[in-house]
Amino acid sequence: MMSVRTFLLSVICVLAFSSALPAQGLIWELPPDGSWVRFEGTYEKEMPGPQSNDLNVKLQWTRHLVISSVGSEMAEFAGEQTACRWLEFKTTTGKATESGIAPGVSGPRIYKVLIPEKAINGEIVDQSKIPVTFLPIVKGYRKVGDRAVEPLKTNVLRFYPMITMLEHYTQWDSVGEPAMVDIPTGAVTAQAYKGTFSSESTTTRSKNEGTIWRTKQIPFGVAKWTVDVTRDTKGGTQPRSEFKMTSRIHVEMSAHEVGQNAETELPASR
Repeated sequence: MMSVRTFLLSVICVLAFSSALPAQGLIWELPPDGSWVRFEGTYEKEMPGPQSNDLNVKLQWTRHLVISSVGSEMAEFAGEQTACRWLEFKTTTGKATESGIAPGVSGPRIYKVLIPEKAINGEIVDQSKIPVTFLPIVKGYRKVGDRAVEPLKTNVLRFYPMITMLEHYTQWDSVGEPAMVDIPTGAVTAQAYKGTFSSESTTTRSKNEGTIWRTKQIPFGVAKWTVDVTRDTKGGTQPRSEFKMTSRIHVEMSAHEVGQNAETELPASR
């Protein structure tokens, strides 16, 4: 787990910014403005049954995530005028129907953020070898379901867990060699990056294991990903051996469509 010192150094680097600030997670490169990609996959959740001898309960939903580049402008960042790009993330999770996904009462989530273009360079760590785990933003907006659009009160964007279940891994456990990967948009050359994020307290324990297939052939640099999240609990005074699984989440997402005609869904937010 990330130490307090490393976490603080990472956040300071994000807020202070430098020319070597890297991207992480979903955004590895900036395609031409107007580019978009739609990811589609499944979100599965497994939980223990009501009784100790019951079979585990398994639920499954369809998930879509659309990432779009919807404009560019100059803006002040870190004390200077900087070329920036508007990126929009729309995630929808629910039951698949003939007319699309029925997301239920929560509705889709849309995040629109203005990021410094030089923040995206496809690297994993900065010049000091410190992993940067958040995407710096000049400003941003959020819309959840039918609620009104609201400004983001932060200088960084966290992808986890509202946009993706991929955690903000502080390092990669392994990086694979370039290989052909089949996805719905067609075969691409990609590398598998595997990361793990674990946390534990006296009562809870969680482990997030993710794999991202990076490619230059899909807008923003990701072909597909998988995530497995396990959460365990126990009594505060019980030994660690008493941890019991309370939920498992498995997500698989891959690029299904790409295009160059992206338009914002939050036009009044700029």
